[in-house]
Amino acid sequence: MKAYDAKDSNVRAVRRDSGEQLLRVAVTFKPPGEQAGPTKFGARMSAATVEKFVPDPAKADLAIAELARHGFTLTTRGTLSASMRCSKSAFETLFKTKLTKMAAPGGAAAQMGTVLFPPENAPWDPDPAITALLDDVYIQWPHIYMAKTARAARTARTERPTANLARITPPTAAPPPLPYYHLAAPADIARQLNATRVHLEGITGKGVRVAMIDSGFAHDHPFFKAHHYSSSVVLAPGAANRSVDGNGHGTGESANVFSIAPGANFIGIKLDNEDDPESGASILEGLQEALKHDPHVISVSLGYDLRSRSNTPLQQLPNSLVALEAEIQAAVKRGIVIVFSAGNGHYSFPGQMPDVISAGGVYVDETGAMQASDYASAFHSPIYSGRSVPDVCGLVGLLPHANYLALPIPRGCEIDADGAAFDRTSPDDGWGVFSGTSAAAPQLAGLCALLLQVQSKLSPADIKAILRRTARDVTAGHANPACDPAGRGLSAGGGEDGATGAGLVDAYAAVKQLL
Repeated sequence: MKAYDAKDSNVRAVRRDSGEQLLRVAVTFKPPGEQAGPTKFGARMSAATVEKFVPDPAKADLAIAELARHGFTLTTRGTLSASMRCSKSAFETLFKTKLTKMAAPGGAAAQMGTVLFPPENAPWDPDPAITALLDDVYIQWPHIYMAKTARAARTARTERPTANLARITPPTAAPPPLPYYHLAAPADIARQLNATRVHLEGITGKGVRVAMIDSGFAHDHPFFKAHHYSSSVVLAPGAANRSVDGNGHGTGESANVFSIAPGANFIGIKLDNEDDPESGASILEGLQEALKHDPHVISVSLGYDLRSRSNTPLQQLPNSLVALEAEIQAAVKRGIVIVFSAGNGHYSFPGQMPDVISAGGVYVDETGAMQASDYASAFHSPIYSGRSVPDVCGLVGLLPHANYLALPIPRGCEIDADGAAFDRTSPDDGWGVFSGTSAAAPQLAGLCALLLQVQSKLSPADIKAILRRTARDVTAGHANPACDPAGRGLSAGGGEDGATGAGLVDAYAAVKQLL
């Protein structure tokens, strides 16, 4: 599959010519008529109303051309927005402002440690010719990988020759023996979510396209080859090296999709650039790229933690995330099922959007007893009235490290090396034992693929309803205390509850609804 290397070259050209840090920006446009654009609209959009914000294509083209004249480079485009790159000086000159390097929220799980952004009370006096054409332009913040907990300290990153190690001593196709209870992909995950019975009936997700947006996908790992999974990898703008995943997150979490839907057509959308991390793609760019490949399901184990510096949840969605919100709603309107992680103590976005499936966590022990994962987020959204997170749950471990699922990762990657101190694997063996709602989201996405193989016309709302209706009730445990203002963690209980939503998904019960 084409990697869109030409776009990657354009992104690199901006950085090379300017000699400055590259900014990733989202551009939103004014809709036809007098209605305000997405960031100026006074109420929240929804999948039902998003069509009203679709811009006139000719006017959007004109706006992009005007920005290009001021040094901005188009990387990709969606239904309601465009993603562009520019230098610090180009942004400051066009908008007559000053940018300051700020610490990015998210700690160890963030894609990058810092971001350039206008501080409070920064000047802002854009060219009127630009403002007449646009709704707004916002710098995109680094995202969080939802395998680690909120507020974790940042782990120092060092270069590791992942590709060379893999060539010298390939990892094994099966995980190493470990002296504690855990689940191994794919068999244990499939069994605990009751998907094995579905597979035996020939329902494996065949013909369903599942796109996953993540750090990267090193599917030359022996695990994927041994199971004959079908996958392709596409580079989002700024990403590089389709066969490399220096972080390991995407490779490991993709095994969760295959554990539930081994016959799905997997499309990995890589965001990271190991050689130049600041040039990696934003979630918005990844989503816009994924939509070009006509997926039926999109799985995203990334997001943002919407809390203030005082650690309280934000009451309004930051305008920098409105373009992403709008593109997600447009995709759902188009009939695409989108699954996001609920977070690991985060007030996650987009995981709290009403139109997505929000994946929480349940821990199943060696006896089969279930409890809400105290690693996974559960909260009532202050942004979307009446929205409780999560909808349903996948398999997630417990605090402090959620060492629960044995997953394949590139040998010597960040998770392999850094996680060895907690999961008792070797730091360069190509296996890690981790989970978080990063694992739950692709598990749910795989289940969505099973349902769509049986009945291809199901809408996103239909699928969410089936998952909720057939989930197994979880009555014990509580969610992560970090996303509970009371500091206890929402509790599980009989019926739907704050900690687990409708409960742990049941693949066999869900599929039987359609047969």
